[in-house]
Amino acid sequence: METIIVNSDGTHANERTGRTIPPQPSEHHEYDAKADMWIDARTLDSVKARTWARIKQARASAEAADFMCCGATYQADKDRIVGATQLALMAQAAGQPYSIDWILSDNTHLTLDAAGMIAVGAALGAHVAEAFAIALQLRGQVAAATSFDALEAIVWPVQGGA
Repeated sequence: METIIVNSDGTHANERTGRTIPPQPSEHHEYDAKADMWIDARTLDSVKARTWARIKQARASAEAADFMCCGATYQADKDRIVGATQLALMAQAAGQPYSIDWILSDNTHLTLDAAGMIAVGAALGAHVAEAFAIALQLRGQVAAATSFDALEAIVWPVQGGA
């Protein structure tokens, strides 16, 4: 068994070689005393799994981001929008009037009829579908990556505007 010793100045040394151990290059490195070197302990598969988890988190954030519909910016409140869209569709199918006051992202409000609410629901669906399409493309890049650097380069694209 190889032993690491602490020098009087606080540095560490390999007892077998007597050489001072350089600082840990990254949190992913483990010191191998027998080889007298830092070894990157990550595997490509483990980094792929962490990269995919990072992409899924970015996808969830993108889905929850504000989106545009007919020149107005809406909060991506899926439950409320889906529920209101269903009510608008039912009213429209029954030939009944429909109206709802909706608070926008900037805290102003507008009144939507059935067609307007259905348009908001469709816009939210497109917003979520876009996030899934981006994630699917990035997942392909993760699967095809052959190095840690390639995986680190895979990032969620910056989206302009709301």
